[in-house]
Amino acid sequence: MVSSLTRALRRRRAGQGADTAVLPEARPASSGMAAAWSAAAVTVPHAVGLGLLAFAPLAGGYSVAALALWSAALPGLLLTLAAPRAGVVYAPTTVVALLFAAVLATAHGAAPALGLSPRQVLAVSGATVALAFVFQWLLGVLRMASVARFLPISVTHGFAAGVGLSMVVGQVKGGFGSGALTDARLGWHALAALTVVGLAWALRRRWPSAPGLLTAVAAVALAVALAGVWGVGLGAVFVPAAPESAFAGPLWPDWTGIPWLAVAQQHGQALVVLALLMAVVNSLEILVFNQELELDHGLRGNANAALRRESLLGALCAIAGMIPASTSASRSRIVLAQPGAAHRAPRIHAAIMLGVALTGSWWLHWVPMACLAGGLVLAGLMQVPRLMWSAQYARSSRPTWAQSWLVALVFAVLGGVWALIAGLVVATFVLLRDSAAKVLRHVRLDGELRSRRLRRAASDGWVTPRMNQVAVFELQGVMSFGVAAHMSEQVRLRLLPRHRWVILDAGRVPAWDSTALAQLRALLRDLEQQGVAAAVATLDPLAALHAGAGVRSFADLDRALEWAEVAILDQRPLDQRARQDASGPLGEIGEGMERGARMALEALLVPQAVGAQGVVFSAGDRDRDLLVVASGHITLSTCWPPERGLRLATVGPGMVFGEMAFLSGAERSASAGAERGAARLMRLSRERFDGWARQYPEAGLVLMENLAQMGARRLGATTRQLRSVLEQ
Repeated sequence: MVSSLTRALRRRRAGQGADTAVLPEARPASSGMAAAWSAAAVTVPHAVGLGLLAFAPLAGGYSVAALALWSAALPGLLLTLAAPRAGVVYAPTTVVALLFAAVLATAHGAAPALGLSPRQVLAVSGATVALAFVFQWLLGVLRMASVARFLPISVTHGFAAGVGLSMVVGQVKGGFGSGALTDARLGWHALAALTVVGLAWALRRRWPSAPGLLTAVAAVALAVALAGVWGVGLGAVFVPAAPESAFAGPLWPDWTGIPWLAVAQQHGQALVVLALLMAVVNSLEILVFNQELELDHGLRGNANAALRRESLLGALCAIAGMIPASTSASRSRIVLAQPGAAHRAPRIHAAIMLGVALTGSWWLHWVPMACLAGGLVLAGLMQVPRLMWSAQYARSSRPTWAQSWLVALVFAVLGGVWALIAGLVVATFVLLRDSAAKVLRHVRLDGELRSRRLRRAASDGWVTPRMNQVAVFELQGVMSFGVAAHMSEQVRLRLLPRHRWVILDAGRVPAWDSTALAQLRALLRDLEQQGVAAAVATLDPLAALHAGAGVRSFADLDRALEWAEVAILDQRPLDQRARQDASGPLGEIGEGMERGARMALEALLVPQAVGAQGVVFSAGDRDRDLLVVASGHITLSTCWPPERGLRLATVGPGMVFGEMAFLSGAERSASAGAERGAARLMRLSRERFDGWARQYPEAGLVLMENLAQMGARRLGATTRQLRSVLEQ
């Protein structure tokens, strides 16, 4: 109901134009009064009705009306004075009031066996509810606001809807205030309640000039009163909300003579569970609304501090025998819908409710309980989030919609304890399902990724068109049994007949459990049996230790890609491999060069041996030598050793590196060394090359052309790597 009224307010303000849009800011006092009256029009029938239901077991020699009226006013007033916040209205909320009623009913049921007086029953209830707010205070101390953000929307919606449906079910079971479904007056009470619902709904677009719920309650109550005066007899049919009584103050609990040990032994478990449920559900409601305050209204605050503040005053009010107040999201939204009202309206609302408590004894007995029951039915229906009533949402997000209604129905039928268990189960399965659904972060099936290993043109020409035989799956999230099983299933489904190598990149998987590793081993075994070689890259060291020797793993994705490329190169015919191996000490830069010039240049090369982990040059060096790898491998990195920086490329036999400084004379832009083991190089100084090029100018042009082609290929490889990074 409140959300619908809020939308109506926004539509009215949007249609007023630029000139009138600033009027609320110009008249903050009037806007604050209107907003407070609008919020109180919901609080009066809602809080008083819930209070009458909650304290019904204590009816007898005490004024239940006084108990309900003071609970509706004093706790909210204390919170408003002690912890004022812009736009936040404090009042008894549905979940706290309903669970307070459950606690009091439990304590009242134990009264005959334990010899408890009504005031002692109120004390036992107050102690239990105070314990609930101690739990809530602990949630604030432990900074659980951040954890609440991870609860699935289906669970939070389900709890909210469950509270609302419980209210509706409670009114139906109570015969809409007549007493029971078998009461002969049920039909008249149902008619009055539904009239309140229909009239309030019809007036929702005129809010706040005609506050629908309070107007509907007053109109039906007046009609019943007039019918009784005119002799129609309806005055005797309808049960009044409270019997006529004189003004009475709060009823203070009696804390003396209570057999606490017997209470704990017989009903302690049930009472503690109710307290825990109240703390969890009420905390969630506060935390969710605090996020709304920050995101939608720019009112920043510390949600954990809000939990702690409300908990201390809530425990105090519970000990005093009242239903504690809490952040009322529905009434706060009414206030926040009117500009300029956020600061004044909460205080005015608290003053209005105090006036209701002081004057309620004069008029509450004129209000039929059926009217308040109708107000509670409407409030309960509007407690259900709007999305859950949406057919479009049900079609587009069927699993989430169904989970929300599951939790809500469990709450309404079986109670809050079972709903809490159902919510935790749903949250666990939702989080696991989301993890499984997103376990494959990226899937590369067409050879988009290549290693940083630089190869000669002939080798690269063989590898490139065959890289579509390599499938790369990037994994993410914590790997449990179910997530790993879903991952294995998706890998099998996405593989194509052409794929001969599979790489699982586990760099974004923070943890594996033993069952997930078992799934991984089974997947790799099945792929191997199908003729598909599989490997895991960036596997966590601890997971790699427990995975066993049967899992082929690499330190990073680059090395895994290089493994696949080497396997593809091994498919070349033997004559192609022999031709490349016999290319001479100049490697790729000597291709196409006249024999005499090539032999003259080879005579200028200076051999150099590099030990394992030895450095060839470092970033910033000024030498201009061109280097050819005769055997082994050389790693180029931003710094040395490569683990401290970024590995840029790996070059093997016949490959050239250091060409940038050789051509431009600039300082070395990277470091180079033998990372994988000893290597043997051939060095060509720039001075010797210049002398040779003057003697063999045509061969010099061939060498420069080879360097240019090599640079173009390397630039293309760098572009592919950059594209793959940006696509992530």
